[in-house]
Amino acid sequence: MATFRIMSYHINGARSAVGEVAPELCAAVIKSQQPDLVMVQRIGSPIGIGSAEQLAKRVGLSLYGSDVEGGCAFLSRYPLKYIQEVPLGFGGQCLQADLELENERIHLFNFTLSLNVKQRRQQFKLLMGSELLNNPSLTCATIVCGDFGLPLWGGGLLPLNDNLKRAGFPAWRANFPGKIPLWGRDRIYFRGPIKALDGNVIMTAAAREASTHLPLVLTVATNDTREVLKVKKMIRVSSKQANPACG
Repeated sequence: MATFRIMSYHINGARSAVGEVAPELCAAVIKSQQPDLVMVQRIGSPIGIGSAEQLAKRVGLSLYGSDVEGGCAFLSRYPLKYIQEVPLGFGGQCLQADLELENERIHLFNFTLSLNVKQRRQQFKLLMGSELLNNPSLTCATIVCGDFGLPLWGGGLLPLNDNLKRAGFPAWRANFPGKIPLWGRDRIYFRGPIKALDGNVIMTAAAREASTHLPLVLTVATNDTREVLKVKKMIRVSSKQANPACG
């Protein structure tokens, strides 16, 4: 079993709640929570102080993923493999990777989706296709998170609910807008032998100032993923791109 601390954080291009470029604010929020893995959305400019590379240096974690403005990135204390960026259309991005920890392997998906309902439905189709979340080679525990672009009524989420289970924590999930959070626009889902032990939305004064989105922080634990392979009798895809077996 592996236990670690994760954060999902939409940093809004390293812009503060009042629109100023201030990456040090998001960095301070991240450092205060001491996560092992940060799944960042809407990273800043590929050059200058707002870049994901500079953010990684500020928080003392390794950057995985390209430093493309408006995209996604992983900041991790542990090594990640099989990094893959997939455009979802309409400005949406998906960053995929595998985390290796204590002889366990965890699949990671980090993405941003459109505010437009029709566009979001098309993005969901890509996410749930055989190249991404329904890829038969994905046999280990999976974490899916990001900015779901959901309005208050949450239209367009049904295709995802049929396949993944939303994390049981935090109990109060509203994290947007940061000043007065009304709904949970940023979310974390699980698939397979993984669960949240605890978690919360960071509602400190510093977090409210740093971004229009408040970050989600969870402590998660996996079970022995090899048992899942045994029960489901899954067959791995044999290729250079296929991931090694879980556990």
